[in-house]
Amino acid sequence: MTPPTPIRAAVIGLGRAGWNIHVRTMQERKDFDVVAVADPDPDRQRQAQKETGAQPFNDLDSLLKDCDAELIVVATASVDHANHSIAALEAGRHVLTEKPMATTLEDANRMLVDAENAGKILTVHQSRRWGEDFLFIQQMLKDERLGHVFFIRSGGYGYRRRNDWQTLRKYGGGLLNNNGVHVVDQCVILMESPIVDVFGDLQQILQPGDTEDHLKVVMRGENGRVIDLELTSACAAALPSWTLMGTRGTLTVTEGTAVLHYVKDDLAPLKAIDRPLAVERKYGVEGGDEIEFEKVELEAKVSPGTSFYDQLYDAIRNGSPPPVDPATARETIRVMSKARKGTQFPD
Repeated sequence: MTPPTPIRAAVIGLGRAGWNIHVRTMQERKDFDVVAVADPDPDRQRQAQKETGAQPFNDLDSLLKDCDAELIVVATASVDHANHSIAALEAGRHVLTEKPMATTLEDANRMLVDAENAGKILTVHQSRRWGEDFLFIQQMLKDERLGHVFFIRSGGYGYRRRNDWQTLRKYGGGLLNNNGVHVVDQCVILMESPIVDVFGDLQQILQPGDTEDHLKVVMRGENGRVIDLELTSACAAALPSWTLMGTRGTLTVTEGTAVLHYVKDDLAPLKAIDRPLAVERKYGVEGGDEIEFEKVELEAKVSPGTSFYDQLYDAIRNGSPPPVDPATARETIRVMSKARKGTQFPD
């Protein structure tokens, strides 16, 4: 069998995502070759050159001028993702950008136009789409024991502080851009319908800086489904990470364990009684309404079967769809933009 022709990749931004996620992942694979890196920190440059053999550069412009990498991985500060991606696309390179793809809807739109004009692949590292818990939730949406799912709550809870660049707006920081973009992206997929209404509440509770560390986003789909997203750095309790309410049952997921309560048998027909006075002042269902429930505990994980980088390789070498269609990532940015409106943290 002919070995795969490695994709020549360059990574710009050697921080947590650029170094720990992208460089490390490609180092472990035979189908990607990190040939160049760019970062303003000389120590990071030296480390990358020593450990990977990659040619170091100070910035993207010099890298694009003197390096023939076919794939540019953008892992710079969030506020720079759009401009760096567009520069790479215009230089004729494929682009994988870290999330969020952009910090404004206008920039996300520009990126899609430039990718189409360049005829190059643009994809976004919305890696939580491959999360085992998320894949489990997608599977449970189709489970007949729940019936029609009309309400979903997604929660991310913790009590923690930070004081790095993610606390500052000028770098594109904030909980919504950092972790929130993953969960909003999941909710856009779980809606299974165009999102028509968005409400957002963003607050700064514990951390310094000028960005939010607590947020709620409520979305309603054209299909009537409502998704309530809560993400906070100011909750000291272990609350459920997922709740699905259906016409036949309810699923909750807490710390990796799912509990499903569902109606054992079909419900008997029930008609409204057109009478203003209840018999013997008993309210509810006349004659009683016995409902038996089943309870099942499940492991809240489903294996993805393939990886982001597997699909990225197939997209570049074999013309398969990219792992994340940038148009779907753009929809995530649209919802985030709507959630910010009317808050103290607008676009």
